[in-house]
Amino acid sequence: PKQLFERVFNYYADDSQTNEKIPLAIDIGCGSGQASIGLSLYCDRVIGIDVSANQIAHGIQKDNVEYRCHSAEDLSFLETNSVDLITVAASLHWF
Repeated sequence: PKQLFERVFNYYADDSQTNEKIPLAIDIGCGSGQASIGLSLYCDRVIGIDVSANQIAHGIQKDNVEYRCHSAEDLSFLETNSVDLITVAASLHWF
């Protein structure tokens, strides 16, 4: 729900003492991107990753959201210390 994303953003804004958008968020286990799209309202850039190529193929499109078929254990495609927020919103039930 939108209130959850607002709470995450407010926590980030309080910690960073800025009201600017979160620069980069990673949504692990994004499925087709429902949470990735929700995060995109509060982030400059969102990368949704999922191991299912079929889910990624059906990713909801938006300019600041990209999808990658990738495992959560290997984030080597990212630069070191480049991620500001990591979520597992759509895959939390699998943990």
